[in-house]
Amino acid sequence: MNGHRSSVLGLRSKYNSLENHNPPVSQPTTRTVAIVLDPDFSSRLASLAARAAVWIVDSPENRPAIESLWTARRTRGAEYDVTVFRTIPGLSPEEHVDGVVRSVEKQVDPDDTDATVRAIEVYGGDMTDAMRSTFHARGFTTLESLGDGFRAQHGGKR
Repeated sequence: MNGHRSSVLGLRSKYNSLENHNPPVSQPTTRTVAIVLDPDFSSRLASLAARAAVWIVDSPENRPAIESLWTARRTRGAEYDVTVFRTIPGLSPEEHVDGVVRSVEKQVDPDDTDATVRAIEVYGGDMTDAMRSTFHARGFTTLESLGDGFRAQHGGKR
């Protein structure tokens, strides 16, 4: 994958810079990130965003739900962390996931244990050998099916 193509266009909400990024007290200190490749995931976005940071593919179907959560965050101080990315023609689902994972890793302070990503859930993508390889290379050694996706769990101390 070329370097310029490898950075999936993470388009953070303009409101993210205004938010305090500390997790609510009720959340566990291990962080889960969800990557949504499904362009028709909108009806499930709010429940997923209530328990995990979400990177979701931009689509006409997903956009209203995304904007609704951004509005709730801005106007009511909701704790949603939703990032939008666009698919890049010619890239496989595995390459998109790899790009998102690298973007997530760049944002995490290795000394901040509250921000350490211990699990990544992928929706709208299959658990292929290439996908397994992407996660295993980053220390996510346990992969389990979720029915409409899969969960990769980090196997050791990061």
